[in-house]
Amino acid sequence: MQLFKKKQLLKSASLLLTDLVITIGLVGCSSQSKSNKPKLVRTANLSANYSIITLDISKAQGFDQAGNLYDSLLYMNKHHQPVPALASKVKTSKDGKTYTFTIRKNAKFSNGDPITAQSFVYSWQRTLNPKTKSTHAYLFYGIKNAKQINFGKQPVSQLGAKAKNSRTLVVKLDHPIAYFTKLMTYQAFSPQDKKIVDKYGSQYGQSAKATVYSGPYVMTKWHPQSSTWTFKKNPNYWDKSAVKMNTIHMNYEVDPQTSLSLYQAKKLDFTIIKGDQVQNYQNSKNLYHGPYSYMNYLVYNQKIKNAKLKRAFNNVNIRKAISLTIDRKQIADNLLKGEALKPTGLVTKYLAYNPKTNEDFANEQTGRQGVAYNPKLAKQYWQRGLKQLGIKGLTFTLLTANDDNTKKTSEYINSAAEKQLSGLTINLQNVPSSISYQRSVSHNFEAELTGRGADIADPTAFLQPMMSNNALNTGQWSNKRFDQLINDASYTNNQNRSIRWNKMLKAEKILMDQQAVTPLYQDYNVYLKRPSLHGITHNTTGSQWNYKYLYVKND
Repeated sequence: MQLFKKKQLLKSASLLLTDLVITIGLVGCSSQSKSNKPKLVRTANLSANYSIITLDISKAQGFDQAGNLYDSLLYMNKHHQPVPALASKVKTSKDGKTYTFTIRKNAKFSNGDPITAQSFVYSWQRTLNPKTKSTHAYLFYGIKNAKQINFGKQPVSQLGAKAKNSRTLVVKLDHPIAYFTKLMTYQAFSPQDKKIVDKYGSQYGQSAKATVYSGPYVMTKWHPQSSTWTFKKNPNYWDKSAVKMNTIHMNYEVDPQTSLSLYQAKKLDFTIIKGDQVQNYQNSKNLYHGPYSYMNYLVYNQKIKNAKLKRAFNNVNIRKAISLTIDRKQIADNLLKGEALKPTGLVTKYLAYNPKTNEDFANEQTGRQGVAYNPKLAKQYWQRGLKQLGIKGLTFTLLTANDDNTKKTSEYINSAAEKQLSGLTINLQNVPSSISYQRSVSHNFEAELTGRGADIADPTAFLQPMMSNNALNTGQWSNKRFDQLINDASYTNNQNRSIRWNKMLKAEKILMDQQAVTPLYQDYNVYLKRPSLHGITHNTTGSQWNYKYLYVKND
């Protein structure tokens, strides 16, 4: 969630699959068993990408580790297909507008309370309630009345999700949604126990004890933004026989060298590595790679109160000029040294494929000028923009989180843009990620270096958040034609997959032509693991790391 944010480029087509899951055999360390028979170990020590801000799925800003704590109706299996999870079966109406889910008889929360159809209805209503201020409410749009409820125009009781009985959940849609079953694998749609939410009120999700769970593990030894926490096997989990681990100790370090040192000292079995560390381990047999559908980008606050900056940020020539000073290849290959991929537009590589040709959306998106490097053209746009604004220069502050890669990238942008654009001054402001996030969603910034990960394996995961009035559209850019294209592709006229695909391509081109945001690089995870650790699932979208099938065997 935040529950939470090359040598080889995945030669196998199966590893390039994007319908959510890349299953990679991963793994832990321990002493050699005295017998010849491998010993199954029930504890592992792993590093985390991010600290966890809240355990409340209605208020989470992301879902990095959420798959370990919360199950949804469906689960994306290793063949990249949605299969039953908390729902034992699903029935779809002929018109594609009604889904009927049967909840498992043995589905329980971690405290022993039954998970019922009403547990889902309550959870979804709570997330959509405008008082909750969920940044993921837009994912529910298309379910009957969801958008109107989220905008305060209808009561939550009018949501098109009803409990026919304790084990039957009926969901009605305004229009068929092409990717609806994929949505149902995402933790934003997990159930919640109303009794526990009511009991703890505003403290719900703010401590491990003030939360209940529906997934393979429960949380212990955690508080918001703590650097260590523990996953314990959930004794009431419906599929507990599949869970081999009793305890997983997690460790988050802002400084990647600290995490590597713990791995080298055999205090961690698995760790993400960064920068020069990647080069140092290029020949290691314990080195693994995996793309993640997270795009990092620049955002300008186009409704900022400062009149001069507002005019400048709303000038497309100014935005284009800054973008053209940025060499994305240098960022990916030299600055971040293999931890990033050069973007072709806003939508990440290995996410979605053309229904007719199977071509990657990232290879077909046509807004390539939006990520081009052209200093000469940058100067032309810059001078044109300054002339239109009647100014000789521009100064603004770029807000960034204080993680290593973000700081490096912001420093590069600062240097490259100021060097090539006369009269430009960029002041950098590095703050903890939690502060950066809060300032972002409250629009309390001038410009920011931020990003987002795909919730599902579909281009709309990046396109929908850029719609007018979407809470994740932090720069508050707006374009009516773009909104219409995405509305059609997401909710209304989406039955023909090829037509839908082309509408998304047209929408992405508008984004890049207008520089609604300025893409910088796609995340590419590089990590070390012990040869005894197996069964970690690395997802390209949604909840990034899942340990349900993790097991450790010391040979």
